[in-house]
Amino acid sequence: MIYEGRRVLLIGYGVLGSELLVDLENAGAVVVAILDDRHLEISGESRLKGAVSALGDVLDQGDFDLLVIGASLISARRINWVTRHARNRNLPVYLAPERSEIESMENLSEATRTPEIEDLFARSSLVVDRELISEVVDGRRVLVTGAGGSIGRKTVQQLVRHGAGSVGLLDRDDCLLHDLAVELSGSMFDRRFPLLHVDVQHRDQVLRAFETFRPELVVHAAALKHVATLEADPANAVAVNVLGTAHVLEAAAAVDVDLLVNVSTDKAASRIGSLGVSKYVAERMTVGEGHDGFRSVRFGNVLGSRGSVLHTFRLQAEHHGKVEVRGDSTTRFFMTGGEAASLVLSTFTQKAADGTFVFRMGDPVQILQLAQAVLDDMSSGADIHLTDLEAGEALHEQLFGNDEKPEDTAIPEVFRVEVPALSREVVVKEIGGLRTAASLDKEDAHSLLVSMADWPVSMVSDQ
Repeated sequence: MIYEGRRVLLIGYGVLGSELLVDLENAGAVVVAILDDRHLEISGESRLKGAVSALGDVLDQGDFDLLVIGASLISARRINWVTRHARNRNLPVYLAPERSEIESMENLSEATRTPEIEDLFARSSLVVDRELISEVVDGRRVLVTGAGGSIGRKTVQQLVRHGAGSVGLLDRDDCLLHDLAVELSGSMFDRRFPLLHVDVQHRDQVLRAFETFRPELVVHAAALKHVATLEADPANAVAVNVLGTAHVLEAAAAVDVDLLVNVSTDKAASRIGSLGVSKYVAERMTVGEGHDGFRSVRFGNVLGSRGSVLHTFRLQAEHHGKVEVRGDSTTRFFMTGGEAASLVLSTFTQKAADGTFVFRMGDPVQILQLAQAVLDDMSSGADIHLTDLEAGEALHEQLFGNDEKPEDTAIPEVFRVEVPALSREVVVKEIGGLRTAASLDKEDAHSLLVSMADWPVSMVSDQ
């Protein structure tokens, strides 16, 4: 065991940290000192040596074998800072798991791990009511579109932990469905996890899947998300992100779904590029259903997801000896997959509140800094190549549109914004079906997206 007889400096003395302290001692560790920013006057705890800001002095004065971060809500910036201090002294660092990934408070010491880049740049402070989420999903039939994707997979995993009765796994990639089913239960034929091989572009497939499974709750995460591919062919944004969402909304209404969360992106706030505009239209259509249980959730990039900038940098460094960074000052918002899934499920708990929910994600990350961290982590000699922004890209992302007024919600750091309603019937009629959408040339598809984003609220029914 890594902790047997080791002298430990523990960061954090909150609920998670105090439980971790017990587990560390049970594992044979000698916890010499504790640092914490909020719990500095705990009676009888002589090992408390002050706030985390005192880390440098405590490390210089003490004799430690390991440093363990046990604060569940510590920010990525703070983890980065603590890790640098420790590594400068050749001190190994271990990190407690995110709250969203903890199934129980047992054996926390065994769940600790070394920090990864995702922890250093994307760890957020989202606080969710796990009990309330369980109350909403317990025993219910939940369908997740895009279940095989990064956010979909994390959402499915958390639904299982929260006691969902059955989870319909809908995706157009049969290999991803196969792998997810095996991961969940060891079998592709577990009735708790029916496999729905469906492309949301195809209305009949979507309607049939919903009619067969008859979900009570829906998470709509199926979408195309890469800026470059959608800028090259915006017709795909129309066909998948807009028309696909319309099909899901229609099917959900047809089987009387109670709650539906449409997964959106921070790019919908600025409405720059085909991705941002198409997801904003999807948000408007979700509100346009006139169902207060249908809402959207908007957040930034999920660091470490398939095709994310982190994944891209690693591929570029490994295969081409360089990474491309769009300008030396470009920033993005990041969160982990677990945090994203927790936010999605927390949106279920908001009562009688349509619109779009937005997580205030903390400080944006400088992409140049992230690229350098990736190369350092890989011990790669690859070069960083600065390029100009491409079409559909912004120098800095924003979480709220210039015309949006954030409102507080019951979830700390989660806000609600009003989004103008737009009828999916009007949208579908204007597109003219999948065949028409697929045949749109680049200019026409882009013009259609821009026009739909600006259509007035009055266009909420067939004219």
